[in-house]
Amino acid sequence: MLRIPGTVASPFGKRNLDFFAASGAAREIEDRADSWTVVEWSWTQGPPMRIVLRGGRGQRMDVVFDPEGVWRMEIEPVDPRIHPMADVAARTLPIAR
Repeated sequence: MLRIPGTVASPFGKRNLDFFAASGAAREIEDRADSWTVVEWSWTQGPPMRIVLRGGRGQRMDVVFDPEGVWRMEIEPVDPRIHPMADVAARTLPIAR
């Protein structure tokens, strides 16, 4: 699932989001089982154009379009060994005084 903002302040930002929504990159993200939300995008005219998405598990995806419209996608690795703070606090031993 892919969520793209509906309201955009800049005409160039709207054009960039429309370009992204019509791209193969957006179709590939839409076909994934997990959900992604566009959180940042280029607001100015001209390449390169960068779109940043946030996944349902908090991971970040960067999609960059070069001047020819070729795109590359990078997803930051998610380390499953990272635990929420509450989980870490529950495992911490008290400090002896």
